[in-house]
Amino acid sequence: MVGFSYPLLVADVGGTNCRLSLVAQAGSAPAHLARVPTGNHATPEAALEAVLTTLSQRPRSAVLAVAGPLEGRAAQLTNARWHFDGPELGRALGLEQGLLVNDFEAQAASLAVLGEADVTTLVAGDPDPQGARLVLGPGTGFGAAALVTRAGRGVIVPTESGHIGIGPEDPTEHKIWSALTVGLPRVTVEGLLSGDGLVRFHRAVASESGMLELDVSAADVTTLALDGDPTALMAVVCFWRLLARVAGDLALAFKATGGVYISGGIVPRLLPLAERGAIGAVFAGKPPMEDLAARFALHVITAGDGAERGLAAIAAAPERFGLDDPARLWFA
Repeated sequence: MVGFSYPLLVADVGGTNCRLSLVAQAGSAPAHLARVPTGNHATPEAALEAVLTTLSQRPRSAVLAVAGPLEGRAAQLTNARWHFDGPELGRALGLEQGLLVNDFEAQAASLAVLGEADVTTLVAGDPDPQGARLVLGPGTGFGAAALVTRAGRGVIVPTESGHIGIGPEDPTEHKIWSALTVGLPRVTVEGLLSGDGLVRFHRAVASESGMLELDVSAADVTTLALDGDPTALMAVVCFWRLLARVAGDLALAFKATGGVYISGGIVPRLLPLAERGAIGAVFAGKPPMEDLAARFALHVITAGDGAERGLAAIAAAPERFGLDDPARLWFA
């Protein structure tokens, strides 16, 4: 059994921002330290050191979640230039030990520790407490991972589901698809269900409606939609429907009878615009598997620190999640 030394640094590293927290001891809640834009530093070592130098007590170990595929003790951000080499990072920061995980491995681990107050349910379903649980979500990119529990031991299955190809299905999607996917070398889930994807939906709706295409960000589209702007509202409706469709498809792929959880920074802001009836119909509309799909529950994680709490849970008991592989751990 692996025992991490404390204080422990946990970091949720995305393509846009890196959230850092400190865990004082096993079982303690992560205490937020900083949120650092990844573009502000050339390397993760430089970004982390800039924060750690402000602490009176430096961490002795670290568990870092990286938004990109892992190869043993190394990882590369998919949507930013940072590269991670666990042992080198540990030496640079004076850490005794550490572990790199995929960002959605951290999100999947959080499912074991989040409570009812941390989620909002969109579709109740008929979940099996022992069934596989799936977490997915749009952010700078799109990620997904499953948490499967057997005999008290969890196994996290990371994926690269964001890079699955996708096509139009309902009449509205067929109408806007050409405008929606212009410029994409390959149409993938991540290309449409991400911050950039929400902007694409806005531009496609504006183009098909003969409206002026504004130069907006994903945050702008959300704000406009919440303020009642019709183009932004339709973009968000289309975004929600595609997200529900993909969530239902991935639930079938993993037979996620324990529930499906949407994470990330985009969707919680869009919750006031969620048409639950329409979302539920698309999520469960999976002929000829409607009976199975009707069992799937759909939730949105509203806790802002879910990934950090998942990382803290991994550090406290990595074997609980099947993450105690010596080939992934690194030591000074």
